[in-house]
Amino acid sequence: MEIYFILVGAARGENVGAAARAMKTMGFANMRLVASDAHQSDQARWVAHGAQEILEQAESFDSVNEAVADMDLVIATTARRRGHCQQYLNPVELCQQLRDKQQNLARVAILFGREESGLTNQELEQADLLTYLPLKVSYPSLNLGQAIMLYSYELSSLEDLEELPAEEIDSGQIHALKHKSATLLRELDFSEDEALSQWLIQKLPLLNSRELKMAHSLCNRLKEKLENS
Repeated sequence: MEIYFILVGAARGENVGAAARAMKTMGFANMRLVASDAHQSDQARWVAHGAQEILEQAESFDSVNEAVADMDLVIATTARRRGHCQQYLNPVELCQQLRDKQQNLARVAILFGREESGLTNQELEQADLLTYLPLKVSYPSLNLGQAIMLYSYELSSLEDLEELPAEEIDSGQIHALKHKSATLLRELDFSEDEALSQWLIQKLPLLNSRELKMAHSLCNRLKEKLENS
């Protein structure tokens, strides 16, 4: 499983450099930036201090949609609860979810928003899972570099997982299941705005590998019955 740290709209080179340093310290190397060239600044290189290669190899994209197009699972970080019918995972819970899904995941993205405003609601909607850091005080948020350091530390525990051969990783299962389910709901005349529909689509990424396979089978059988009715 490869984890990609995606920085959206990062404005300060110092923060991006600190993020690169934190990533390297915990054994990560995949950085992507959306609508930002802060990684190319002198400030980023100075603060990176030994992790400049992460900045040099970082990939740039114009939009979140483009940056996550090849991902099997997209996780978004947020400092506060937004929306409804959505479950928010702390870093420990997030790691457990990734362990449960390891057979279905080759590439995982974790999104970090702008220093001042975080991710927009539209960008959060592109994520499969939402995660937050449970702070002890009501201070608005952590520095970008600090947040990435904390997530890097927790996610580094996933390196203890047994590596699966590439042919055993069934990539794209979560996105395929969400697409199947959304299609079935439309055919059954469920509105995408109905609470039940939203609840179902948002809960699917929480299924473990065995449950994902069972859900795929159920969707396939329901589709056959609809086609034959």
